[in-house]
Amino acid sequence: MFTFCTKANTLKKMQPLLTRSVVPDSFVLRASEWNSCKHALHARMQEQLACETVIVRSSAINEDGHEFSMAGAYTSILDVPLHDAAAVDAAINRVIASYLALNKPHKEDQVLVQPMISRISMSGVVLTQDLTSGAPYYVINYDDSSGRADSVTAGTGDTSRTLIVRRECTASVQSSRFRKLIEAVQEIEALTCSTALDIEFIVDADETIYTVQIRPMAVSQNWNRGISKKINATLEQIKSFIACRLHPVHGAAGSRSVWGIMPDWNPVEMLGAAPRRLAWSLYKYLITDSVWAQARAMMGYKDMGRRPLMHSFGGRMYIDVRESFNSFLPAGLPAPLQEKLVDMWLDRLEKHPELHDKVEFDVAVTAYTPDFRERVAPALLSGLTPQELDVYAAALKDMTCRILCGPQDILEESLGRIEKLDDGLGDAACAAGSPQPRLFFVQALLDRCRSNGTRPFSVVARCAFIAEAQLRGLVHCGCLSAGRAAAFRGSVRTVLSAFLDDLGRCASSQLSRDDFMRQYGHLRPSSYDILSLRYDQRITQLTPAAAPAAACTPADFVLTPQEVRSVDAVLEAHGYGCDAARLFSFMRRAIAGREYAKFRFSKHLSDSIESIAAWGESMGLTRDELAHLDIHDLLRCLSEVPCAESTEEYLRGRAQANAQEFEVTQALRMPFLVTSPSDIDVVPLLKSRPNFITTRYVQAKVILLTGQEISARNLHGRIVLIEGADPGFDWIFAHNIAGLITKYGGANSHMAIRCAEMDLPAAIGCGEQLFDAFSQAAELKLDCASEHITVL
Repeated sequence: MFTFCTKANTLKKMQPLLTRSVVPDSFVLRASEWNSCKHALHARMQEQLACETVIVRSSAINEDGHEFSMAGAYTSILDVPLHDAAAVDAAINRVIASYLALNKPHKEDQVLVQPMISRISMSGVVLTQDLTSGAPYYVINYDDSSGRADSVTAGTGDTSRTLIVRRECTASVQSSRFRKLIEAVQEIEALTCSTALDIEFIVDADETIYTVQIRPMAVSQNWNRGISKKINATLEQIKSFIACRLHPVHGAAGSRSVWGIMPDWNPVEMLGAAPRRLAWSLYKYLITDSVWAQARAMMGYKDMGRRPLMHSFGGRMYIDVRESFNSFLPAGLPAPLQEKLVDMWLDRLEKHPELHDKVEFDVAVTAYTPDFRERVAPALLSGLTPQELDVYAAALKDMTCRILCGPQDILEESLGRIEKLDDGLGDAACAAGSPQPRLFFVQALLDRCRSNGTRPFSVVARCAFIAEAQLRGLVHCGCLSAGRAAAFRGSVRTVLSAFLDDLGRCASSQLSRDDFMRQYGHLRPSSYDILSLRYDQRITQLTPAAAPAAACTPADFVLTPQEVRSVDAVLEAHGYGCDAARLFSFMRRAIAGREYAKFRFSKHLSDSIESIAAWGESMGLTRDELAHLDIHDLLRCLSEVPCAESTEEYLRGRAQANAQEFEVTQALRMPFLVTSPSDIDVVPLLKSRPNFITTRYVQAKVILLTGQEISARNLHGRIVLIEGADPGFDWIFAHNIAGLITKYGGANSHMAIRCAEMDLPAAIGCGEQLFDAFSQAAELKLDCASEHITVL
């Protein structure tokens, strides 16, 4: 059986056995011998390698082992002139010094010298299993743009990409160089009898594969060995589901479905990439099962009935984009035109997957705007005939104008329903006592939250998107400058301003902590997660160091007389039926109203979760167990009694089964956009283009927050990194942070609105790969004007 030793000896043993890759010629020397006979070793090195430049690599005795790995811990030096004795001496000494900096010297420590490979087309590292879980994936971290041999291993620059390939489905790989790379890796696996390897590679312009390092993955001892079979079975079921939906379906226009984690109700932003079952079932119950469609039908969009928008792919949440695009069509469009529009938008999204978190503005057309004919139609509707475009424009404009200034003020009506959220619920004390009253109270809270919370919120949120579309349209028409539009957004006072005001009053003893918590204590990071503590359950996180007064008082915004004339003229020319004053009033109310409505319904959601926890405790169930139960499992207890076991035993069994499924959910590696079954097998982690807020520049140290922190951390002057963007993270704005970066989020998301109001530089929705790189950095430069983030 093949046994691993030092890097140099491992490669030497492997060199004559490989047929699908090449081990570069190598010169190996003992670190302990270098100083005593460097001249002789250098002469032998020149004779054996016969090249101009070399790379001097570490090969310490403790670098690569089954129980531990020192990968990346030691120095390697590139582009060393082989015939320059002083340069070679300096490079080898630096490598040896890196050993001494971390460990005592060992007589078996070596240094590996190899020729530099020219005409590099790609370099990187292949992990033959997922590093965290041992899931059955080849994870290929590669750089195919810099021409360097060490950019991935050294973590330099912004060139690294990741391709994830399911081990059972390598035939789905289309690229010849990646196919050759995987074949080379599979040969090494066969020779070593191991599928837990870390292999560094280089590919030249002729697609020759060079293997420059092989080491066992030290973390393999921590993996769940049974997970591979479960993952493969789950993925095959997902692929079957997808294949069945790549066809027309009853009640929806469009020839096929596409699924994404960020379009429309962007579940990954609110729930995270791998949510537990209670969290995602609450999201479905309150919004994506039917409420989303009912709200849009009320506004004049196509009625999608009681059709679910969100689907679970092995516990990962995806939006059915075909359903979403149907819901953006004005009601009453001819069926052929509906088909054409939906397929046109699906085609655009498939061709431009980087727009997956910007579909409302850059893929689909969801409202009529002043620049409809000049900009929107050429960019997003070029496939329509002139007659079709006229029909669509008329329907879209009629619907938009009714929303903006029709006789029924649907925005004001929806905000009025939000104010009635607490009507008719009575005293929460009625939930005390036996488990059944508690559960009835949970049901009442959730039903009220749907009717007077999430449904009107859905209307207000859509109005806010329409407001943003109008604002962008006015900029494109020349009625406003981009800077003036940004000033308007920043002038909108939302609940964040009130929150920071009250936090300041609390700090100065003008408002008691109890009164503050009665107003804001329900907020929690990860709003749907029963395991996430509320504000009133945390210790000192809300220490109000002093929210700056400027941040609490947005600057006033008043249109200039010239702007009023320009906007009025455009609105009249397009037949809006309203003037600038009414339009800007609508936009201000919609933007502020969305944040207020979210704040209000989140209290009912939070109280529901706490009532579920209290009910669970009375049943003998912990929060951890409840987190893995579906809300429907709980509500069924009001009318169903298990046959062979107690309700507690039945639910605990369900929770345990779901917890096992959750392990699979966590181990899945899924794309952000799914267009075909093969997307499940080959997953490129493309770098997303963040949504930059403000035009400001900041350079600062980084701090990563998970939402699980229960005590205050020093955020002052830091660039804060968080995954999602919900109201539970509003507390960070009281700590004078320098900037904000989120993994998920769109241009009009909660945190985008917050940062515009605060004039805080931010990059919202930078994607998994960039976010992971930024979270490892000590310091970042965030330049919103040039839309660039630099790791320092």
